[in-house]
Amino acid sequence: MEVSLLGPVRAWDRGCPLFPGTPVQQALLTMLALRAGMEVSVVELVEGIVGPVAGEAGPLEEELHVHVAPVQRLLRRTGDGGALQSTSGGYRLGIDPGLVDAIAFEHSIGDARVLMGIDPDAAESLLDGALGRWRGAPLQGVPGPFAEWERTRLWDLHDEASVMLRRLRMLRR
Repeated sequence: MEVSLLGPVRAWDRGCPLFPGTPVQQALLTMLALRAGMEVSVVELVEGIVGPVAGEAGPLEEELHVHVAPVQRLLRRTGDGGALQSTSGGYRLGIDPGLVDAIAFEHSIGDARVLMGIDPDAAESLLDGALGRWRGAPLQGVPGPFAEWERTRLWDLHDEASVMLRRLRMLRR
């Protein structure tokens, strides 16, 4: 399964596009994808989607499970039913983090930072590839405070990558 967050949220299983789901389901998938392979607690998911919860979060936690079920069914139907796993305290998206475009983008920028002074050609190639992953505003249409924070962070990384790439190209002239 691959997940694309650098634009509208999309997911694929072995090349077959998956229905992107409701905005809440997209927010859920976003949080789990950006922490691919790690458990995300139900409380974190609820607060990331609706914001801090004052008092009893039980009803919101139950509502979250209602949004998870269709995503799990969809993944089972496409053959990757084990990708979204229930854990003792939450959920885990059991995919390689490198299959999430936003994570791969961030790793490419980190690698380019290291290579800028060592191998500018390789750094430029990494930055070109990283910026080429973008299809629009990140997490487009995804609600919640977690998505807002991630959207800002990803735009900041995009700006940093663009500046790094311009510097590398200016040095070539």
